[in-house]
Amino acid sequence: MKFDSSFGRISNFYKNLALIVLNTIIVLLVLNWLASGIIDYQNYLRKKADSGKSRYSFKKYEEPLKEMFPNLAKMDIEELLDDTRHISQSFEPYTQFKEKPFTGKSVNVDPRGFRPVKDQGPWPPSPDFINIFVFGGSTTFGYGVPDVDTIPSYLQELLGSKYPGRIKVYNFGRGGYISVQERMLLEKMILRDIVPDIAVFIDGLNDLAHEDDRPAHTKELTKFMDEGEKSPLTKCIVQMPIFKLITGSHTKTEHVQDEDSKRSITDLLRRYKINMEMIQSTSSHFKIKTLFVWQPVPVYKCGHEYNLFSNFDYDGYVPSLKVGYGEMAKVFPSGEFGDNFLWLADVQEGLNKSLYVDAIHYTPYLCRLIAQKIADKLEEQKMIKDVKLNH
Repeated sequence: MKFDSSFGRISNFYKNLALIVLNTIIVLLVLNWLASGIIDYQNYLRKKADSGKSRYSFKKYEEPLKEMFPNLAKMDIEELLDDTRHISQSFEPYTQFKEKPFTGKSVNVDPRGFRPVKDQGPWPPSPDFINIFVFGGSTTFGYGVPDVDTIPSYLQELLGSKYPGRIKVYNFGRGGYISVQERMLLEKMILRDIVPDIAVFIDGLNDLAHEDDRPAHTKELTKFMDEGEKSPLTKCIVQMPIFKLITGSHTKTEHVQDEDSKRSITDLLRRYKINMEMIQSTSSHFKIKTLFVWQPVPVYKCGHEYNLFSNFDYDGYVPSLKVGYGEMAKVFPSGEFGDNFLWLADVQEGLNKSLYVDAIHYTPYLCRLIAQKIADKLEEQKMIKDVKLNH
């Protein structure tokens, strides 16, 4: 009887404990489900409020897109918008990140790290061709335009028509890249014995956007490393929606530009110039011709009446952009950046048409114009001719 009584007490204790644990799990699941819904709704309201203030891009087909893409049907433009939305990035050693491989109708990313252009060359590049690598950010990659309408693709078309069967251009533009990352990407390829004949660097926007000298995704990677010291239970708790809602961590933004990390515009331009010199030093050793391009942006010498996104909060998004371009315009005429520096900041001045597919990225028309200027500069500096003689 004693045994039965003890077993009964243990059985009742286990049942009660199991019921408490089960109810606790159910309550936690319900609370987290509700918290997740609240967070999603708050994010929706925040995005709606932001989009009401200033639109960044087209979310669906609108008539102005037809003027930007005269050779595309409505269905093709809709597919382009959809392809562009699906481009994402993944981790890459040293450079920190790159676009993930992607296959779409008009937007593609090769698994080997470049975006295809018209008449794409082989990989690895063949010494039978004059190989030109183009580095830059998302404007060089060509966010918002098809593969064949990017700056590197037009450069391939323009130079390819003048030197049939001799030129191969590779698009190494990557969203968010600053000039330091571009240098590292070139150095990585040199270490793998992939050496271009000519390297073109298109910069300006992103170097001024990252005035703290930290590349994009630094916050996420720092958080990942910091959480490596936490226990699995702690990691699980802090990721719960109910925890995020209570602590407000889902609304916190990155504030890395404290007084110690902020740099003056002069320091930013000095960093750019030093990086140029480092690239040229390495490139000279490996007999790579270099061209540095200072790109156009919508806040400098651009007709705002033709910018469909002129209400965008550029000062909030890139606070140093206007001032930085104004300062660069003062420095550029001195010639301190050298003969292999191409100033295209004012290339859009006086052009009475839409030049941006969103608040930042270029239309095919502007991409082709930039490519033409680059092709002209390469010819003016006799870079193609010099490489041709060495082949």
